[in-house]
Amino acid sequence: MNIMHIAQCAGGVDRYLSMLLPLLRQQKLHQTLVCSQDYKTEEYTDKVDEVEQLDMGQSLNPLTIVGIVAKIRRLIKRYHPDIVYCHSSMAGGMGRLACIGLPVKIIYNPHGWAFNMQ
Repeated sequence: MNIMHIAQCAGGVDRYLSMLLPLLRQQKLHQTLVCSQDYKTEEYTDKVDEVEQLDMGQSLNPLTIVGIVAKIRRLIKRYHPDIVYCHSSMAGGMGRLACIGLPVKIIYNPHGWAFNMQ
């Protein structure tokens, strides 16, 4: 199975991926990480098969978002994942847009639940 992870914001998502990716690697899953420039890619080279780093700043400019979505879509077409696993809000929105019309399953994990705790 081929999984593409899309992660825009670091912090808690970075910690989550650091724990999840090695477990999935043990299951012999092929993994690609598409991440923002907030990530230190050298920390992931032994956890995934490929790392692609994009400028995914938290812009709300529609033209910027369309450009990022197009880049993600090209990566999806290059790597042919069975699953696109989107981590957090911006990655979730951009990843789902990039998958429109493509034969791929999408998983969205919102993360950030600590903000809802009292």
